[in-house]
Amino acid sequence: MNLTLLDVCLIFAFFCFTLLAWQHFKIREYTLMRVKQQCSKLDLQMLDESIYGSYWRPVIERGQVKIKRRYQFYFTSTGEGRYQGEIEMIGMQQSHIHFDPHAM
Repeated sequence: MNLTLLDVCLIFAFFCFTLLAWQHFKIREYTLMRVKQQCSKLDLQMLDESIYGSYWRPVIERGQVKIKRRYQFYFTSTGEGRYQGEIEMIGMQQSHIHFDPHAM
């Protein structure tokens, strides 16, 4: 079996893409868990049990390149209103979480 340089490059690109996709899903699941914890702590109910990404961009933090991701979600406090929240992650670290003003 003879591998050309193109074959090696394609295999390498495939593995890099797979690694990046796996890391993205891992961070997304961790973020979902953090949102559920915060909602539980504040006695809020997370709606749809899902988050969706609004943007991501690379940032340099402490000399390392990391990805800053922002996810949005919906929650309710009384079961009637639907409010939006937002969480921002830098790598695996939560940088901030915001809940829109809501009825108690």
